[in-house]
Amino acid sequence: MLLKTKKKLFYFISLVLLIWFGFCLPNPLFKTPTSTVMVGVQGRLLAAKIANDGQWRFPESDSLPDKFIKAITYFEDEYFYYHPGFNPISILRAFKQNISARKVVSGASTISMQTIRLSRKGQKRNVLEKIIEIFQAMRMEISYSKNEILNLYASHAPFGGNVVGLEAASWRYFGRDPTQLSWGEITALAVLPNAPALIYPGKNQVKLKIKRDRLLNKLNKKGIIDNETCDLAKSEPLPGTPIAIPQLAPHLVIRAIKEGNKGKRIITTIDYSLQKKVNKIVKNYHGILSENEIHNIAVLVLDVKKGIVLSYIGNTNCQQANSGKDVDIITSPRSTGSILKPFLYAFMQQDGAILPHTLISDIPTQIAGYSPKNFNESFDGVVPASEALARSLNIPAVRMLREYSIEKFYTNLKKLNLNTINQPAAHYGLSIILGGAEATLCDLSNAYMGMAQTLNGTESIFNANYMKDEVNISQLLGKEKVFEPGAIWNTFEALSTLNRPSQETGWQEFQSSQKIAWKTGTSFGHRDAWSIGITPGYVVGVWVGNADGEGRPGLTGTSVAAPILFKVFKHLPYKNWFQKPDWDLTKATVCKQSGYLASEICKETRGISISKNGLKTVTCPFHQIVKLDKEKKFRVNSNCYPVSKMELESWFVLPPIQEWYFKRKNPFYKVLPPFKEDCTEEVFKNMDVIYPKDLTKLLIPIELNGRKGKAVFEIAHRNTNTTIFWHLDNTYIGKTKSIHRMEIDSKSGKHKMTLVDDNGETLNFNFEIMD
Repeated sequence: MLLKTKKKLFYFISLVLLIWFGFCLPNPLFKTPTSTVMVGVQGRLLAAKIANDGQWRFPESDSLPDKFIKAITYFEDEYFYYHPGFNPISILRAFKQNISARKVVSGASTISMQTIRLSRKGQKRNVLEKIIEIFQAMRMEISYSKNEILNLYASHAPFGGNVVGLEAASWRYFGRDPTQLSWGEITALAVLPNAPALIYPGKNQVKLKIKRDRLLNKLNKKGIIDNETCDLAKSEPLPGTPIAIPQLAPHLVIRAIKEGNKGKRIITTIDYSLQKKVNKIVKNYHGILSENEIHNIAVLVLDVKKGIVLSYIGNTNCQQANSGKDVDIITSPRSTGSILKPFLYAFMQQDGAILPHTLISDIPTQIAGYSPKNFNESFDGVVPASEALARSLNIPAVRMLREYSIEKFYTNLKKLNLNTINQPAAHYGLSIILGGAEATLCDLSNAYMGMAQTLNGTESIFNANYMKDEVNISQLLGKEKVFEPGAIWNTFEALSTLNRPSQETGWQEFQSSQKIAWKTGTSFGHRDAWSIGITPGYVVGVWVGNADGEGRPGLTGTSVAAPILFKVFKHLPYKNWFQKPDWDLTKATVCKQSGYLASEICKETRGISISKNGLKTVTCPFHQIVKLDKEKKFRVNSNCYPVSKMELESWFVLPPIQEWYFKRKNPFYKVLPPFKEDCTEEVFKNMDVIYPKDLTKLLIPIELNGRKGKAVFEIAHRNTNTTIFWHLDNTYIGKTKSIHRMEIDSKSGKHKMTLVDDNGETLNFNFEIMD
């Protein structure tokens, strides 16, 4: 009976031990936090963020250099590939040595046992702990392959200070990946985990060298390395002061962490070589711009064909206090300036609102109290839409948006994934086209990439990936078509012209470079400078300014952002220009002067390719048939001149205000001839009000001397030498000639202005002066 009881107890204990053995190995084996590590598409280290516990501990690798495998096994565990987790011969030898020395001089720990000890850090080193290590090592040998165990050991072994793991040690002590280390370097690291506290790089160099050279001699004796390699390795310097981990994309690492990738090894689409080059460009320009107290620059480079990020520079590495260098400008909302204008230009074309070169008014404009101004504070009268876009004129853009409608433009913008434009359309108003909204460099660059993808004939995703092999959700959803290829073609053609603002320089040196469609933007107060360039292969987005929003004189898109953009393009492969999408365009004959569809009386025409909806636009409204005398000096009519002697001629006639400004910059513009003296002038508008328009409410400011200022009125007349007589509330107040501008001091209330020219033409308008 007693024997049976003992047997049962034996079986029970055996079963318990077997169950314990089966579940004795923790899963996961290591729970320590790891550094967030980011590598480029070629596998080269871009940046890393230290682990939460303050250790440089890279995530576990899936392979080790063959040099390290040989070095560590010959140094720590020569029979690693033959034992089941512990080496009984080594244990017996260590037992004898410890008994003889009457102290612990040898632990007999295999690499497997050391791996277990690393996972059980903080445990006291005694016999019981050693037994646990042996059993867990045996259990680990069942669950893991030998190479997997080596990877675990190499990833968690201490290498001195706050450096844990081979990969972190390789970068901290040699500034290179472990696969690039020499025999002298790899053996120096292989001996460190054995006594990291005693032998720390930069200190105790003699002890470290002795250990390293002893290992090299062993490798030479075993035939792993030859005599020459051994001697050369011994002559190599030992690691000194730790080297800083590369930080080529620090802001992208932070972004990845915020997106749920903390403590992971992130394989990105970043091109390592390009990232280094763009970093250098940013550093050089920052050195120049910082003299003007401009401290922050961001650059984003996208691959159009693949829909991926090639370079990501979130900010400069400015060392000045409170410079905002930690802000990732690429994902930060900033005032857009004029960078949205190409979208409006494309939308209006594909919807049949304008043609590529339709004349747009560029005159003093006030809309519900909003008075946009051009950058150079001048007026062209009228300007082709394509030229207005290339020169980034504000007034034509505002007038185009008013015609197109804010709500329609806003709805289309939302399709571009401009996520920070999240207020109702009425919140932004017409100012949305001039920087009244905020967007990120990331979203804007993606939007232009989508345009390029459409023109290339591929699906527009409007969202470039920065993580390799990441599935782009937007590619799977079947997005609504936003742009038509024909409209994009004409937009990019307008943006590729070199007809840029004459007062801004910095880009002219790139005139001989590859063809690039590019647009700049400058926010109010010179706070944000933008430049985005597009080719069939790439999109480059640049932002320059101060992260805290401080404006600086001279901070404009063309002068500071565009030069950086073109420098970056110099480092990108040349790509042929887009193929013209003839299938999405239609031929049309347009008036050469007005850009509208040609009417029968347009003198000069030309054929261009337009969006198909462009055929719905009106014909040229500016050409009209004028009746002239035989000498073509005067206008006439049948009341004063024989019809048989009249000369009929097509004449390009602008409205009075547009003509007033247009002829100042266009000396070849032909004004209408005056009427013959004995002819009764036909009803024809020769003058118009520049400011204030009819029913305008005027608030007169108080001047520095404390007195109330005067209201300034301005009139445009076709005939330069005409005299205009001014009447306020039916009282004559004066006359003007040539320049029709008058300052008026009037009481508060409603008033009526009557203007009469020396030919008897009358113009009336009402206004109100507010208290």
